[in-house]
Order: sequence, then structure tokens, then C-alpha cells
Amino acid sequence: MKTSKSTLKTSALLMTSVLTFGASEAVASTELEFSGKIFGAVIADSDVSGLGANNVPNGLYGANDESNIAIDTTLTRLNLGTFTPLEGDESLRSFVSIDFNGSNNGKMDLRFREAYVNWNLAGGALLVGQTWSTLMDLNRFPDTVLEPTLSGVVFTRQPMVRWSQRFGTFRYDLALESGTNAHVTPDNSETDLDNASDIPDFIAAIQTDTDQYWFRAAGLVSHIKTKNKVDNKTYSDNGWAVHLSGGIKFNEKDHFQIAYFNSRGNDRYVLGVSQTGPLFNEQTGEFHLRESQSLWTAVGHSWTENLKSTIGYGIWQADEFSWQKDTFTETQFALANLKWNVRPSLTLGIEYNYTSYERSESDERDNHRVIFAADYAF
Repeated sequence: MKTSKSTLKTSALLMTSVLTFGASEAVASTELEFSGKIFGAVIADSDVSGLGANNVPNGLYGANDESNIAIDTTLTRLNLGTFTPLEGDESLRSFVSIDFNGSNNGKMDLRFREAYVNWNLAGGALLVGQTWSTLMDLNRFPDTVLEPTLSGVVFTRQPMVRWSQRFGTFRYDLALESGTNAHVTPDNSETDLDNASDIPDFIAAIQTDTDQYWFRAAGLVSHIKTKNKVDNKTYSDNGWAVHLSGGIKFNEKDHFQIAYFNSRGNDRYVLGVSQTGPLFNEQTGEFHLRESQSLWTAVGHSWTENLKSTIGYGIWQADEFSWQKDTFTETQFALANLKWNVRPSLTLGIEYNYTSYERSESDERDNHRVIFAADYAF
């Protein structure tokens, strides 16, 4: 998902760092890199209005069911990065990225996507800041005209501290990522909870990759807790998640990818299903953590050097508890697109999306979406 194409690089002494190691000193020269993307999209929806550029399943819930045609530029992105070489094989990289899709309603609303520092050492790399979750697989996503919003895709950014190390084609990642209790809800509307404190989630991942294939396995454990304001007691439980993904390059024109996700109490990592968080039972002091699973897959084909297409399908599913009120239980997503690289920095694309979701008591809803998009990268 790297977007730097033609970049503005300024090699100058922007800052002087004195690095002391024993009796040696070195002056670091920092390179500045500015890049980004400008998106313009015409989006036509059959059964929802005001959904925004990101076509997520929960966006249909409670939304207007009339058709809509919108012009959207909110995914326009600006990036600023630095690179500072240090002694030996060491270096420092920083990166900040913003877009304007904070509310996902078609209106320009500034949003910080990423902001981190990455310290590359001879033996690995230490990252501190906000970026894509370690639970994700960033090797490849379906090549969509906007952002990949397949049902079941693990797709989130959050603050973290992460150590990564590579040995040839093998790599591992260990991370503490910002946990949250904000998604804990009571199963009784009269219960008043304090979800202010949280404990970081621990994520570990391994992967192997070559020019022809890759495979990645990631696991998460989390500690979920809340305080009942009535009796002032704290309650907690443990959650987990597993993400398996991989892909294969059949030849120079065709590739295939697939991902499977299974979770207990951690659906917040899956795009568009955040309404299914842990339920707290006031009477028993117990959490009810739903287990869920999802699967998505995509196939890409290059027709010519500048013309390519992708088809994909995803599904997420969870069973409701027998006593539970109306809740999100399933979502499906299908896509097909065609992208044309008109010029080295300009891409035009057209895409069809079908989205459906089900709830345990409410009627099922779906939506057909057609997108025409222009993407200018600089």
C-alpha cells in the first residue's frame, strides 16, 4: 500500500544529530519525501444514500434506503516521510499520512491515518506510533479503485510498539497495540459502565515470502475489562483472534490470494463489524464474547501492461446468543473492477460492488454500488 511514485526529495542538513557510540561522532543527513494521492470518484448506490467512499457493511444499518449518486474526494491522501542514515546499517525513518474521510459521509473531514518512527537496526526494526495493525497482512490486498472494503478483511490502524526481524524469506513481528474497552456494552440498558481503562493487545506474527508466493499467520490475545458504576466492581475476560493469509503468483499476469479470520471478542479488527463487541451481564458479572469467523479471496489478472482487473468475494459470520436482542450476524461482499493506467501517475477505474448484511431480528439489507474513479499519485 505504498504510494510514493515521483517524490520531492530534499537532501539537506535539515537537522544535525550527534550520535555517540564509544568515542565516535557522526553527523546525520536527513532526506525529506513528500508524496500522496488525489482521488476523485463518482459513486452510485442502489439502496443507500450518504454512505461515503468506504463501503462498509454496518454503513447500511439505519441508513436511508433511497438510491444516491455522489461525487467524493475524501480519500485524497498526503504523506510526509523522512530518512536518516546512521552509523553502519542503522537508519531512522518517519512517516505521517492524512486523508479527509474521517466521517465517511462524503464531506471533507481531516483524519490522521499514520504517524510513526521506524528505527532500522542490523538485527531488525523497532516501530513506535500509529500504523496498520500487525494482525493484518500487508503483502497484498485486492486491487480496488478506492480502498479494499471486502467483508471479513482485517483492516485497521492504531497506536503500537512493534519489533520486526527478517531472516532471508522468513520474518516475525511482535507487537503491543492499543487495546480498548470502548466496545464493551451492557446487555441491560439500565447498566452504567466505566470503560475508561484498557490494556494493550499482544500480537505475534510469522510469514514467509518469495517472488512466487507468501504465507502469513498472526495471533492476538487481549484482556477485556470494565467497571460497573453501580457496585464499583471491575470485571474482566480474555479474548483472542487468529488470522491466516497467503497468496500465489501463477505467472506474470495472474495471482490469487485468500485470508481466514477467527475471533473471540475481537471483531473490532474487522472492517465494518464493530457493532458486535463484548456484552457485559450485570447479574452474573460475566462477559459474553461472541466467536466469529470470516473468509475472503480475490483473483487478479493483467490484460496488458497498463490494464488489469480484480474479482473478489468476502463473508463474515457470527451466531447470536439465544437471549440476545437484535444484532449483526452476517455480511457478504463481492466486487469486480477494471483499472487502466493511462499515464505513469494517473489511473482510471470502474468497479461494481455488491454488499449484503443480516441481523438476527431486523430485515436483511443489501446494496449495489458502481464506482468510477480517477487516482493521481505524486
